[in-house]
Amino acid sequence: MTLKVLIIEDHELYRDGLRLLVLEALPGTTVLEAGDFASARSRLAEHPDTDLVLLDIHIPGTVGLDGLKTLKANHPALPLVVVSTVDHHASIQQMLQLGADGFIAKTSSRAVMIQAFQAIMDGEEVIISGQDPAEAISLSPRQIATLEQLALGLPNKEIASQLNIAPATVREYVSDLLMRFECDNRTQVVLKARRLGFILD
Repeated sequence: MTLKVLIIEDHELYRDGLRLLVLEALPGTTVLEAGDFASARSRLAEHPDTDLVLLDIHIPGTVGLDGLKTLKANHPALPLVVVSTVDHHASIQQMLQLGADGFIAKTSSRAVMIQAFQAIMDGEEVIISGQDPAEAISLSPRQIATLEQLALGLPNKEIASQLNIAPATVREYVSDLLMRFECDNRTQVVLKARRLGFILD
């Protein structure tokens, strides 16, 4: 059976490079391509038997992780692996929570990518990040939601209202975030969270 792989990537040169790597890793594969989100949805409609999607989250027609959410909502059983320069631990964690089946940093070497594509088609979960593990910080969905509200500059009372939780609980979350990010105040937390990819503007 011939495999079908859809590459969703807006940079033509990188898309061409990925296509060559896929063909080297999985000879005989039919490679489909899309340079924007609308084209990606059309390709999947035309080829419902696609076996794998390689997605760059920063493509025209979608913002942040919305494209990933939409694709997984419409095609929950279709394996989808993010190939991106956004390789912070926090961002990868969010992608996996939203249904991504793996992650490959764009900074990965040719040999690593080829091996990763082969492992993916063998049913393995592949997560290849260029980030130093020492930078890894794990947050719960509720902590991430609190962090996003902090980034908007909202006080505890408004955050509590937005998240439908008690102000005392918000204070607890904020204190925990200060400790986890090793910061002295909210502004420092937001700045560090942006640098590490917890907040995607």
